[in-house]
Amino acid sequence: MFFREKKSRNSLVLQLVESYRDGRGKARQRIVVSLGGRVVPDECRKAVAHEVSQRLAGYERLIMDDPVIAHWTQVVVDKLAEESKLPGATCREVEANGERRAENVIVDEIDHENSALLGPILALDRAWDCLKLDDYFESKGMSTPRRTTAKIAIFNRLIDPCSENELVNWVQTTAFGDLTGQATVGWGEDRFYRVGDKLLSMRKGLEEHLRERTRDAFNLDRTVLLYDLTNSYFEGLAGKNELAKRSANSKEKRSDCPLISVGVVLDPSGFVITHKVFAGNVSDCKTLLSAVSDLESIASSGKRPVVVVDGGVATDDNLKALRDKGYDYVVNGKRQTRAKFAEDFARLEEFRRVDGRDERKKAPVFVRRVEKDGEFVVLCRSEGRREKEAAIRNNAEKKLVEGLENLEARIRRNDTRLKLKDGAAMVNRAIGSLVKRSTRASKFYSIKYDPQTRELSWLRREEAWTQEGELHGCYHLRSSIELPDDELWKLYITLTKVESAFRHMKSELGLRPFHHQLRRRCEGHVWITIIAYQLLRWIEFSMELAGYSVTWRTLNRMLSTHCYSTIIAPTTEGLIHHVRKPGRPDPRQKLVYEILGVDCKSLPVKRRTYKKTKHA
Repeated sequence: MFFREKKSRNSLVLQLVESYRDGRGKARQRIVVSLGGRVVPDECRKAVAHEVSQRLAGYERLIMDDPVIAHWTQVVVDKLAEESKLPGATCREVEANGERRAENVIVDEIDHENSALLGPILALDRAWDCLKLDDYFESKGMSTPRRTTAKIAIFNRLIDPCSENELVNWVQTTAFGDLTGQATVGWGEDRFYRVGDKLLSMRKGLEEHLRERTRDAFNLDRTVLLYDLTNSYFEGLAGKNELAKRSANSKEKRSDCPLISVGVVLDPSGFVITHKVFAGNVSDCKTLLSAVSDLESIASSGKRPVVVVDGGVATDDNLKALRDKGYDYVVNGKRQTRAKFAEDFARLEEFRRVDGRDERKKAPVFVRRVEKDGEFVVLCRSEGRREKEAAIRNNAEKKLVEGLENLEARIRRNDTRLKLKDGAAMVNRAIGSLVKRSTRASKFYSIKYDPQTRELSWLRREEAWTQEGELHGCYHLRSSIELPDDELWKLYITLTKVESAFRHMKSELGLRPFHHQLRRRCEGHVWITIIAYQLLRWIEFSMELAGYSVTWRTLNRMLSTHCYSTIIAPTTEGLIHHVRKPGRPDPRQKLVYEILGVDCKSLPVKRRTYKKTKHA
């Protein structure tokens, strides 16, 4: 059932309507009752419609939890009774005497209804409490209903990301109402837009609070900070958003859409330190100094932290600026410059194996150090990376040769689209397109087309091909600090934490795509994603410390079968017990709860008892 407004000749008429299917299976609607000019508040309509449907089904409540909903429900019920449309109550609620006594339950008639998602919410609620987010929001004057709304918006990103419009329906499928005691039926999407704006306005203080809480909870060392950049695209033109810009360097391969770039600074344990939102067309290297400025105050030791960045961000100017500011750095050298160390890479006897890697799962890595231009350079050789690079280049060569063979066949059959009689222009354009699509291989090929003989030829430069192949699996790290070779390598490898964070944000946490069009709403969308990631990382890190390494995606799936339900148990004495309670966790769920410290025994339980009645 639902309420709808219908415009009459002189005014609006409020109607309670229900949907049904006729004898041919077609969806129809019929008016249950017309309330005339009465105006049931929008936020109460869903709850009132639900209560009225229960009354029409024969259940008569003794007292309702919300007096406003109770009032409007009675208004509708009185109108139904006035029009003789109200059936007699078959089950009236009676006061429970509180005694524990044996009753004869009719087993075959036991039923359950209104199951609601619980498990993932319990895990996230534990992280929320440990990070003391309710205390922080309360200290800033945020009311209890608004704190609940913020929690719902953030938890949704981790459980089943959706838009603010859909959040209104999603929350009805969860146990938030059972856990908080707040009626969530009838909420509007504006509620979630407003709380998103509020969270964004609190960003600076809340970001600092999360840094402190995660550091103190796990005694984290923040003398090393990781930085990288990603971007996400828009659905729509985003014409009113000055940050939404198109770029050919989209990490999403969506150069057809406007983009926003997000720079994230993490600690080696994977917790977010801070983040910045940039225009979608900003060069990666131009974001570094802005993102890491004043980060020495975050380091737990009071020293300026070591900044670990990817080679695309660390230009020579950026590294010089970092040194001038007193920061140390570790960065991987660009692949194009590794040829300068070809002779050093060839001295295999000077490399030594990195210890501490599980070589049953990962290929070994060998390192050695040299000094060059005032920097410490660690040369690395990886068999796993060598195989990957060789496969990429071979695949690029295959595509190039296949493309050239197809072009040669088109020339032989005098394809009119090539306009061969007009010269080599169209053929050269086709060659350029092939070269551009497979640069890993095409740079080793000489490709010629003779418009007089209409012959296409290509030749691989074997010497250059072999020299480049010998460097497959080789890369180098540049650093301003002197550490053992393997320690510098391990320091750089922590940058994979950023890549993992981006995968989480873009997949499980719904960072992409942006559906908002305004700048502040997009920044709020990013900020809610960052908060959600902090909760995710708290859970995963807590599980890792307990020796139970598992991803949030797996946990979410595992815990999603733990629900709240209303158990309906009729007795031979004519009583019908409705018990609203959580289910019993299975062994895997129980283990997760024990590791995280979730207390399932204190969850709210509600009970209503109805007595069957006879009516004329």
